[in-house]
Parts: sequence; structure tokens; C-alpha cells
Amino acid sequence: MRQLANRPVFLAMLLAIPLWFVLDNFIVAAMVALLIAFFTAMVHSLRVLKKSERQPDERTDGN
Repeated sequence: MRQLANRPVFLAMLLAIPLWFVLDNFIVAAMVALLIAFFTAMVHSLRVLKKSERQPDERTDGN
């Protein structure tokens, strides 16, 4: 899932196909898929940033 979160357009293309059948409209399915994909990418990026903030940088010695 991490690899897909790094590529939101690819994730949107994968989501558009099943959403097309569920929503029965390709344009709406593509827009919903883009929203979901970019929201997933945003959440993944925020989690990575929070994780890096919690762990001190190992390159510095804390001075």
C-alpha cells in the first residue's frame, strides 16, 4: 500500500475501474478515485513526517 500511496495517479487509475461499475458513471468514478488517491497520498505523507519528527535525527549529536 505504501508504494501505491507514493503514486496517487496510478492508484486513481486502479480505483476508477471498480468505482465505474459501482457508480455507473465513468466521469464521477474518475473524480472520486482522484480524490481518494490524493487523500491517501496526503495521509501517507503526514504519517511519514510525524514519524520523522518523533525520532531525533541520527546525523546530529543533539548539541
